[in-house]
Amino acid sequence: MAAALGLILVEVASLALAEEPPRLTFAQLVDSMRANFDVTQQIKSYAGKDVEIQGFIVPAGPPDLSFFLLSRVSALGNYCCEVPTGQDETVYVFAAKGLKLAYDPLRVYRVRGTFEAGKQVDRTYGVSMFRIREARVEEAVGAKIFRVTP
Repeated sequence: MAAALGLILVEVASLALAEEPPRLTFAQLVDSMRANFDVTQQIKSYAGKDVEIQGFIVPAGPPDLSFFLLSRVSALGNYCCEVPTGQDETVYVFAAKGLKLAYDPLRVYRVRGTFEAGKQVDRTYGVSMFRIREARVEEAVGAKIFRVTP
């Protein structure tokens, strides 16, 4: 009985892990950029799949945040030691319908949705290299945003 219960718990844990989308980082996005406005095959392999990425929301569209930019740095400006962000450190986010979000420029958010990679020109929002559609957004409580060196 105990062995069967242990096996069930292992199966449930593995199913829970299998449902978690891969987590991308801004470092991966930067590393994927090529000089000809293309991205690596590794990043393209995530296209059409659900992914997760964490960052700061930069409002760039309607006040309901149905469209916004996700960035490595806060919308309040780059910090004294930061290099300005570009297309390689910006993800265009198209939120799922009915998004309810309490926006705070100093909070880190977790965004999950369908990933797209590669140059795209949109008449409304301009040129993007990375996009997430049907995004679900929540505060990333306890997210580590600064690298701490020992």
